[in-house]
Amino acid sequence: MLTAHSLLAWTVMAIGLVLLPGPDTMLVAGHAARRGLKAGMAAIGGIQLGGLFYMALCGFGFLSVLNAVPGLFMAVKIAGAIYLAWMGLGLLRSAIRPGPAVEEKLRLGSSAFTQGFISTVLNPKVAIFFLAALPQFVGTGPDAPFQGMLLIAIVYMLGFFWCALLAVLATHAGRKVGQSRAMRWFEGAMGVGFFGLAGRLALARNV
Repeated sequence: MLTAHSLLAWTVMAIGLVLLPGPDTMLVAGHAARRGLKAGMAAIGGIQLGGLFYMALCGFGFLSVLNAVPGLFMAVKIAGAIYLAWMGLGLLRSAIRPGPAVEEKLRLGSSAFTQGFISTVLNPKVAIFFLAALPQFVGTGPDAPFQGMLLIAIVYMLGFFWCALLAVLATHAGRKVGQSRAMRWFEGAMGVGFFGLAGRLALARNV
């Protein structure tokens, strides 16, 4: 049963979850710094759509399927790790080359929304977190799926404001460094970071 106390406790936990660095924050900061605020907000839009995806899974009771089917978690985990590694490789290539062509910049910028959505959906650790945490707050009654959707919405609402702030700050920082050596170092660091996230996801275990 969702009470005011449990709602407050979930909100506090959600703030900690949102502030924890992960693929979402790195993706938004990277696109905003390299492509501008519009690309950063596009990545946020994709992440929010991923949040709606998890809300739908919760509402229809399908969230537990990821944990119930032994091979499904492994398949999603491997796909997510490969995708994060692929994005990291793209950043490293961009850092090594003198400067990407204008056409490539536009192409990468236009894919920010898709990258945000795919990286969210292919991160089974998010689903496992909701699967493990939600029953402690909403129980297992008939209203549990809808209350779970509300709690998931809180996480992504807080995430929106935090990522939007990151996008603004990263855009400002990106304008200062432009296409300088500092930007290339930033891209390289982001690429290594995505490889690290891919490795951490690949080693993640089901609950």
